[in-house]
Amino acid sequence: MLDIDKSTVEFLITGHMVEEVNHLLKEKMNEVDIIVQEMKSRNINRVYFVACGSPLCACQTAQILFERYSTITARSYSGFDFLDQTPYVIDQHTLVIGVSDSGTTEEVYKSIDLARQKGAMTVGLSKDGTGVPLGESAEYAIGYQGHAIWQMHLYLNYLIACKYIQLMEGKTAELSEILKQLQELPNVLKVLVQTQEEKAKQLGIKASKYPFLYTVSAGNLLPLAYKEGIITMLEFTRTHGSQLNAAEFRHGPLEMVEAGVPYVFLLGNDESRHIVERTLNFVKKYTNDIIVFDVNDLGVEVHPMITPLVLFVPLEYFYYYLSIAKDHNPDDRRYYGGKANY
Repeated sequence: MLDIDKSTVEFLITGHMVEEVNHLLKEKMNEVDIIVQEMKSRNINRVYFVACGSPLCACQTAQILFERYSTITARSYSGFDFLDQTPYVIDQHTLVIGVSDSGTTEEVYKSIDLARQKGAMTVGLSKDGTGVPLGESAEYAIGYQGHAIWQMHLYLNYLIACKYIQLMEGKTAELSEILKQLQELPNVLKVLVQTQEEKAKQLGIKASKYPFLYTVSAGNLLPLAYKEGIITMLEFTRTHGSQLNAAEFRHGPLEMVEAGVPYVFLLGNDESRHIVERTLNFVKKYTNDIIVFDVNDLGVEVHPMITPLVLFVPLEYFYYYLSIAKDHNPDDRRYYGGKANY
């Protein structure tokens, strides 16, 4: 295992995650409320998210709020998909939210430019709200000043979605509960950061022996599973990975189940849990090469829409230790950040 001071590794953000979410809660709520009020004044009935990589996965998760709890149309696009296959309807009742941690992702800020040309309301979410192309392109920009981007992006988009849905379609007990738990999230994350590391470490060491991993999930954990099972696996741990939807498992993937084929299962607490459990029980018949992350094992009770925020904590530890157990610093990347001509 790589001998490394984990406090120096930028990939591992558990050390400052709680502080950063607290910062959003205390310092950025007013900016969110201004955006939501402007959405109301423009009678926004269509929301497009544009992002890439992990930010796109956060957007896809927030999209579910609009789909589950409102009549508002919502879709998520990778930047070049939005530019190359631009939605037909973009008008004054459309909101386009661009998300880029650096604020310099070309296809994201160009998507915002295109949306403004077509008359849409635009919002940019990045680490620095000013002095970056995304912040300059968008009408409204929020600089979250944090490194825990899964929490930053999902939290801000959740706030915008929940507050706007309530404002336009009325308060419901379920949305009120989600907002309440968002307020309480820093305390929940603090507990998880303190309690989840050792178990995740052992699982990461176990997983390091595999040259690849299939990550299986369903429901609102599908975007998180893609983020971890593909983006994190390939970019940060340099391990082959793929993500599988448990709802589609028997339509092809089940033929590859056998001893020596490893799986990571993400179990949530929404309506899709039954199909992940069904898939897990099938896989258990043929192999012991299984790692399970179950929200019900975390010792906290959360609404299903909060699960992607809390399950991320043990996963962050897991992939960190998986990487260093393979003698790889997750900060070391060969082609990312302009190191190669792509």
